[in-house]
Amino acid sequence: QQQQPQQPIQRNNPQAPCPPDQIEMQFEPPRVGLQNTNNTCYMNTFIQSLYMTNQFVWRVMDFQVRLKKNPSKVDKEDYEFGKQVVDLLQRQMTRMAVTQYKHTDIQEILNAFPAEYRSGQQQDVTETIRFVFDKLGGFEQPLIREVFAGELAEKLQCQVCGNIKSRPETFSDLVLSVPKAEEVTKMGVIPTTQALLDQRLQYELMDESEPVFCENCQQKQRAGKWCEIVSPPAHICICLNRFSFDIQAMDFTKEKTPVQVDGTVQIGPFTYVLYFVIVHTGKDATSGHYYAIGHRAEEGPSQGEWTTMDDSQLKPPDMSLLHGNASEKMKDDTPYVLFYRCQQAPTTPPIRIPKAIAHSIKQEQDARVES
Repeated sequence: QQQQPQQPIQRNNPQAPCPPDQIEMQFEPPRVGLQNTNNTCYMNTFIQSLYMTNQFVWRVMDFQVRLKKNPSKVDKEDYEFGKQVVDLLQRQMTRMAVTQYKHTDIQEILNAFPAEYRSGQQQDVTETIRFVFDKLGGFEQPLIREVFAGELAEKLQCQVCGNIKSRPETFSDLVLSVPKAEEVTKMGVIPTTQALLDQRLQYELMDESEPVFCENCQQKQRAGKWCEIVSPPAHICICLNRFSFDIQAMDFTKEKTPVQVDGTVQIGPFTYVLYFVIVHTGKDATSGHYYAIGHRAEEGPSQGEWTTMDDSQLKPPDMSLLHGNASEKMKDDTPYVLFYRCQQAPTTPPIRIPKAIAHSIKQEQDARVES
């Protein structure tokens, strides 16, 4: 018996008059690039994805990270750093909203982050996403829970008595495995995001050599397993797993399998609409460059056209890349992280920025000399 997915987790969107210590601003289409400071393209694309997610920008402005009950030393350190990350993101979102320049930078964030983020070494963008989400309190705290978290249930069914065991799991990103290029060539069908998502959730009869303990039978039995999304997120972050460890080469290799990135995906009764894609370009996992193709998460005049955000440059995109039929010149450019928004989620109100932050950023911008 499949569980009916619940409504996406949402906070009430209050439309009370704007308080005197805040300024209200409308969301705008993509217009601000981010300078690359020593191989920081992975962080630039992630910051752009957050800025294009209206609900994240709106919610981060009044979010305060909470300290866990009975905190350990590490919890206290995470809490202090989390407060700093919230402050940095409030300032960064404000900087991108108010700047009159064509591009700005993320130097303030880099200065506060661990040393590896300033080392000039290319980082994996998916690890950066998880690191930042974790420091913002993950799904245990309201910001990530309301904007990106959903709940799935891992199901196991005994093949002898039919008993079903369900294990709930909260997620803030979903990893989908991309098949090897030679498998796709053999099949002659380019995989789609909907097909990869369905495959992640589909029923699979486990091997007889992997029996699972059945509480009803009180012994190990052969089982079937599948997955259900029982509480869908307001926004879903999908990571296409393209990197695998090659034992012979003793290194990570990249699967350049073309994937058709669907404009919409269906999860039960909910429709999710694509709004942002992080692309990795490069021959292997340890090199290359990140850029993004996207626009605002929510439909309306502020959404804007699809735009390539390549560090400080904003330009028209090559959409063939998302259709799985990229040109020979772009065969090393592969969609890697996808952001979709639930169509049934309520509209986000305009951003409300604390005047103290807006004033501080305006002074910083006024002092800047355009390079």
